[in-house]
Amino acid sequence: MSPARLGLLLLCLAWLLPGLVGHAPWKGGDSEHFVRLWLLQHGDAASQAVAGTPPLYYSVATTTAWLTSAFLPLADGARLASGLFVAAALFFVARAARMLYGVEAAWAAALTLLGCMGLLVRGHELNAATAQFAAAAVMLYGIAALPQSARGGGWLGGGTALMLLAGGAAEAALFVLLAVALYVGCGGFRTPQARRGLALGLVLALVAAGLWLGYLAAQDVPFGRALNLQRWAGTAALRPLFYPGTLGWYAWPAWPLAGWALYRERRQWRSPGVALPAAVLLGLLLLYAFDRHPGEEQGLILLLPLALLGAAGLLSLRRGAASALLWFAVMLFGFLALVLWVYWAAHDLGLPARVAGRLGRLGMTQVGTFRPWALALGGIVTLAWIVFLARVRRSPLRPMLVWTAGMTFSWGLLMALFQAPLDQRLSYAGVGQALAARVAPAECIGTLHVRRQQRVLLAYHSGRRLMAADRGCDWLLVETRERAREPEVASRWLKVWDGGRPGERDDRFFLYARRGRG
Repeated sequence: MSPARLGLLLLCLAWLLPGLVGHAPWKGGDSEHFVRLWLLQHGDAASQAVAGTPPLYYSVATTTAWLTSAFLPLADGARLASGLFVAAALFFVARAARMLYGVEAAWAAALTLLGCMGLLVRGHELNAATAQFAAAAVMLYGIAALPQSARGGGWLGGGTALMLLAGGAAEAALFVLLAVALYVGCGGFRTPQARRGLALGLVLALVAAGLWLGYLAAQDVPFGRALNLQRWAGTAALRPLFYPGTLGWYAWPAWPLAGWALYRERRQWRSPGVALPAAVLLGLLLLYAFDRHPGEEQGLILLLPLALLGAAGLLSLRRGAASALLWFAVMLFGFLALVLWVYWAAHDLGLPARVAGRLGRLGMTQVGTFRPWALALGGIVTLAWIVFLARVRRSPLRPMLVWTAGMTFSWGLLMALFQAPLDQRLSYAGVGQALAARVAPAECIGTLHVRRQQRVLLAYHSGRRLMAADRGCDWLLVETRERAREPEVASRWLKVWDGGRPGERDDRFFLYARRGRG
């Protein structure tokens, strides 16, 4: 492997690894998917909450958690599944770009995808949508390979099976229909290899769909939940402009590059390099216009066709635009690094005092505590960024390489300086530790008004059994979301503790002990 390719591979690893491990489930999607995984692992698979859950992501997450259980907590081990699926998507989108535009476009597509701002957080959390993201990349590669090799049909059919297992039945059907439409409507797809490959892909897709439906019927699993069809039921709450509006920042800077590629090749719109990603992007936007539950997680798939078009646009970018993107990246991420270091000084040294006070009000619990390891790691990351900028060479990839390296550097610096404080602020680890300090391991805790997600997270962090109701336990935990108001409980309970996540004022927990217990 050449030094340049080794460096690019190391950059991808540097993007993937920070933030995957070393912290508890954080508020938001990370916690939601961890709760679902916990319920599946603890014999609650028949409950309404997880019945018919698409198995691909959670099976892989369970496997990675088991393989790393000797040295990683459950949440960290499971989160590695997201890293694997993102890595798979990178690999297949690079192969698709190579098929469509040539060898140089492979790394251009991978860097453009990694440089998308929306992928940064969603790709580093427990996120079942990353399984659909990877499956879509496999199907995209299969279609791109059809004109040159009948084996593309095998990847198309295999990707269909993965997409079904990931809960993307509508997306699987869309990709298969687009493959047929491109064969019929675009001369570049009408080759003998494409005809044989498309036939193979359709057969494999039908077999996969039949086997999956047969399995669901045999297990008495509701088709609607397993195929995720509830997303498309009804039109009362549709937000058709959610995804087009979100892509403005979510897919930056891929979409300006994609727009340039479309403009430059506007007279070649039937060529595979234009027709395939453009058709996939438009088809997905049309499909998602009927999504009743739009969200950033699902938008990951939209990044794939934009990354392909962005790769074509990057390789043909004019010098002035390339320089503008490069220097914008240097200034933006350089300024962000300066801000992060100022906040580190406020957090660890207490200076500037005004910023330190703001961090305390935001729930940072150890303001003024110097952490030498954070300083050392942050220094290493910053030095690596400076050395990279000094050594990066001129090439068509350089603008996107600097942008993606800047995002990687900023994310790595954030994790080096603030992962531990953010963990305390965004997780329920502190509340779980408070419960563990007061309740013996053999005792149980009844709950009142505690939401299922919080109950599972607190059980995980505390190691105590939290019951859905008062079932004879000597302890009672009550959750309230009304600021400064203590809940009303029966006189047999005596309050022993109250608290919540640092900085969280509207979500409080109250722990009571039964009077005269024991």
